[in-house]
Amino acid sequence: MLPPPRHVPLGPLNIAIFTIAMFVGCVSLSTAADFENEIQPLLTRYGCNSGGCHGKASGQNGFKLSLFGFDTNADYEEIVEHARGRRVNVATPEQSLLLLKSIGAMPHGGGTRFGPTSEAYQILKQWISDGAPAASPSAPRLIAIRIEPQERSLQSGEIVNLRVIASYSDQNERDVTKQSAFASNIDVVANVSDEGVITAGNESGEATIMARYMGQVAVFTAMLPHGTPLAEIPNFSPRNYIDTLTVDKWKKLGLTPTPVCDDATFIRRVTLDANGRLPTSKEVRDFLADPNPDKRALWIDRLLDSPEYASYFALRWGSILRNSNLAGADQASYAFHNWLKDMLSRNRPYDEFVRGIIAASGEWQDAPAINWYWQSRDDQLHQVTADTAQVFLGQRLQCARCHHHPYERWSQDDYYGLAGFFTRLGRKSFGQPPPYFASATATTGEKNPRTGKVPEPKYLSGDVAMFSAEEDPRHGLVDWMARPENPFFAKSLVNRLWGHFFGRGLVHEVDDMRATNPASNPQLLDALTQDFIDHRFDMKHMCRLMLNSAVYQLGSEPTDGNKKDRQNFARYYGRRMIAEVFLDSVDQATGTKTKFNGVASSARAVDLPHENFGSHFLDTFDRPRRVTGCECERSSGATLAQVLIMANSDETENKIANGQGIIAQFLKDQKSHDEIVDELYLGALSRYPTAEERSKTKYFIDAVENKSEAYQDLLWTLLNSREFMFNH
Repeated sequence: MLPPPRHVPLGPLNIAIFTIAMFVGCVSLSTAADFENEIQPLLTRYGCNSGGCHGKASGQNGFKLSLFGFDTNADYEEIVEHARGRRVNVATPEQSLLLLKSIGAMPHGGGTRFGPTSEAYQILKQWISDGAPAASPSAPRLIAIRIEPQERSLQSGEIVNLRVIASYSDQNERDVTKQSAFASNIDVVANVSDEGVITAGNESGEATIMARYMGQVAVFTAMLPHGTPLAEIPNFSPRNYIDTLTVDKWKKLGLTPTPVCDDATFIRRVTLDANGRLPTSKEVRDFLADPNPDKRALWIDRLLDSPEYASYFALRWGSILRNSNLAGADQASYAFHNWLKDMLSRNRPYDEFVRGIIAASGEWQDAPAINWYWQSRDDQLHQVTADTAQVFLGQRLQCARCHHHPYERWSQDDYYGLAGFFTRLGRKSFGQPPPYFASATATTGEKNPRTGKVPEPKYLSGDVAMFSAEEDPRHGLVDWMARPENPFFAKSLVNRLWGHFFGRGLVHEVDDMRATNPASNPQLLDALTQDFIDHRFDMKHMCRLMLNSAVYQLGSEPTDGNKKDRQNFARYYGRRMIAEVFLDSVDQATGTKTKFNGVASSARAVDLPHENFGSHFLDTFDRPRRVTGCECERSSGATLAQVLIMANSDETENKIANGQGIIAQFLKDQKSHDEIVDELYLGALSRYPTAEERSKTKYFIDAVENKSEAYQDLLWTLLNSREFMFNH
């Protein structure tokens, strides 16, 4: 009797059938298809191992595959050995359940996936005929894929055929287009068929086409110009490389920018963005009257050197670092907030800033960032792992905790490799929060569900890291982050700052920097990243560079040349003020002060160290609860409650009519009508009223007997205007 092939399936029923078939010459001894390289890609291509089918956590109808084929051995056992080997029949392959259900010859919840004459059917049938062998250890393994072409400027209706090329460990390449899965992020710009054929849509813009093959992804960018591609951009003078690289993209897309904004718009915009406050009426007057051609750059320097810069960005960092007073961490939350302000005020390098958080150890009095760990105490290892990836590396790894990431290359091994840097972290049983320390051995008890072992530290897209018992692996993690060649760390911070100042990131969302979500201007993002590294992670340098660019200082009104632009910054994208800044702006415009218990009487809403200071106003305007590390916890959408609180609430009315407020003070000082109107406009909108506004305002005020109430109505109107509520 001839021996069976080396990769014979393990199921006893199949072994017997296969042995008999060998005797009668029914089985070919030709080289069989490799399970990992040829069979698993078909399961992915036809959606069998997708999250909506057998790839979901519980499987489907008793048949469970790993999501997108990330676990080759488990998938092989499930197909060939489980269910008593009924899914494949090596004696009569066409009677295999795997084939019968795929072609719709038997009831199948997923419906017909392909026909009996298709290439997929023939490959599967031949594999079963060859004995359904497992993946060969000696077979070349997939290293990466690329897509050809990678970018193309298209016209509506134009068709492009994509090719997906796989590179293997034996230096060979293979066209895997037919086995790849495709998806478009904006179908109206460009849609893609199952065969990788792109058809340009009717909407201008940019679409990203994702190709996925065996856990690897590649992307194609389809550009449908908004207008005729341009050789030059008229009436625009670049000030730094941000402008130059942005102009290059505008030329490709046929975009012309909105003219640079006027001084009044600029001072309001940049003061809100850099300090989280409105400029005072005196600051606006002085700025508008200043003839110095460098006054914008000088004002930016003044804002970045002010204590309000540190306070405002401490608020933004405190939100995504979940600095809270929950579980009795009240003093610790104050200490962490003050630590953030101190680091930002002294402009400590970003890697030092991050090290103070990730490698925090000891008691909160000495290491205030311990509060970051304390807020994750209920699910410490996983929360800290996910937050580290998302906040500091721009990678959303949460999916990879349970299965291969559906839109990225990250697997469970990558997730638990990052978690391995935190397994030695322990805490003592006293204090608020208690002291944290790094031990010589694992303290969490968490294990990788695939291996059953305590996770070993492993750098993302890198090697396993080894540490002695005396070393704290978290310092090794930050050392790796700060390496100039690290592809995530510096780029993530640069993109986050860009998103703050420009209204959306070069990669949007700012903390979702995956290969299948590419930057709208990758050359610009790369240049900013290298600049940040070259300047030793100087955050103020990066802020100054962005704020001084001509792109940042464009007007916000759309023009015929850019009205369809949504991602290439041909105009400034206006957005609503965040809750804390909006409350402070209402207070400033009305000359009142919201009081908060537990902080100095002069404290603004942006100075609050945590989220649990009672305020119906802040809650209505979507103050984040600080339960995630995602910027998306803040919503930019408007609600009916927000409209009512501004238009018809006692809280807003009391601020406007306050006896110590700005209108009462103007009348007490016997200011003239023109002076009062000017001050109201300067204080709320950071500009003088137009001639038409002056005329209408005078007509309205003259017609009302009670001048105090008339001016109150005027101020109320300004506060409810879009011009006041938005930074524009």
